[in-house]
Amino acid sequence: MNLALYLSLSLSVALFDLDVEEPNDNHFLQLELSHFQDVTILRPVIDESICTHCGICADLCEFNALAVLPSNVMVFNELCHGCGLCTLACPVKAIKEEKHGLGGIYVSSGSSLNLAFYEGILNVGEAIATPIIHEMKKIAFKEEREIIILDLPPGSACPVIKGLSQSDYVILVTEPTPAGEHDLEIAIEVVKELGIPFGIVNNRADVGNDCISQLAEKNGYTILLEIPHDTEILKLYSQGHALIGRNKRFDDIFANLWHEIRRRKIE
Repeated sequence: MNLALYLSLSLSVALFDLDVEEPNDNHFLQLELSHFQDVTILRPVIDESICTHCGICADLCEFNALAVLPSNVMVFNELCHGCGLCTLACPVKAIKEEKHGLGGIYVSSGSSLNLAFYEGILNVGEAIATPIIHEMKKIAFKEEREIIILDLPPGSACPVIKGLSQSDYVILVTEPTPAGEHDLEIAIEVVKELGIPFGIVNNRADVGNDCISQLAEKNGYTILLEIPHDTEILKLYSQGHALIGRNKRFDDIFANLWHEIRRRKIE
């Protein structure tokens, strides 16, 4: 979010908050958002009056969203990804599909900031986040901006992989603790598997130990930036303020980050 704000001072930028379960960029941007589109998936509905309970639909479902019993079919909607394979495969056409709302996408264009911002929100109680991320990525590819930044959720599960795919460069943010190192190693394996160049930002770099720097040195990874543990940063965040424009040294931090990313990309 801060990188997007810094770049918007001189470039046209679009920022997408893809952490649809817990989007928080706009807590700091404080932009007015308007509804852009709903996101739905198709879920199977079984017509028991013609179903023969052959079990083909359940056998084909990779997500175990269907269980065929002798007298009825159980549908586990929380597991359904809306792929439609069961509907296509049913030999007696006993499965129809109905739309189910997962969440929505919201947008705000701040002309004074030269920044377009998109936020995805997964409805409370829903378990599948990837369709919303998929729709937001489609919007991102159509955005005519010089820079597109995707702010992903933490971890390495399906929403992260969906968000990472087709990216030009990945910034992996970590901290120098055993848990931070563990999660970073997993994230690096995912990014390597996708074949995307990456660099590391070591946050609160003077807290904990030197495990991140040792990991990077051992494997030849790039540390783009080390951000110190800073009470001024904590105070600004607790008050809902972004860093850019508050203090020149914070602007310089993200200027250095962008410089390192561009230099590594060129190399």
